[in-house]
Amino acid sequence: MIANNLIKIRKQFEKSKLVRKIIQLKLLRLGMDLPTSVKIGNNLQLPHNSIGTVIHPNTSIGNNVIIYQNVTIGRADVNIPYTESKMRGIIIEDNVIIGAGAKILCKDDILYIRKGTIIGANAVVLG
Repeated sequence: MIANNLIKIRKQFEKSKLVRKIIQLKLLRLGMDLPTSVKIGNNLQLPHNSIGTVIHPNTSIGNNVIIYQNVTIGRADVNIPYTESKMRGIIIEDNVIIGAGAKILCKDDILYIRKGTIIGANAVVLG
C-alpha cells in the first residue's frame, strides 16, 4: 500500500522536517491527514491507505497499530476555540486495532487507548 510505504519512509527520516512535510502532503493527496507532529511507532499499518482518516497533531501512536479508513482521532470540544481547549493529546499504545469509521475524541487532558485494545468499526470513544 502506498500509505504504508510513505509511513516507512517517514520513519526512516524521522528527524527531517522536510521529509515529514513531503510525506504529509503525499498522504493528503491520498485523503489522509497525518500532521508532521504526530509521533509514530514501528510498523503502523494503514489498510486501504486509510482514506478519509484524520489524526490530531497531539497524537502519539505506538508500535504495531492498525488504523483502517475513515477514522477520526481528535478533539471532542470543537465548539470552542483551539486555544481554550483542555485537551492535551491522545496516546494510542502498542498493538491497537482501530476499525473503519471509528471516532476517538478527547475533551479533557489526555485520552489513553491502552495496549491491545480493539476499537470496532464505527465505534465512538470519548474521553
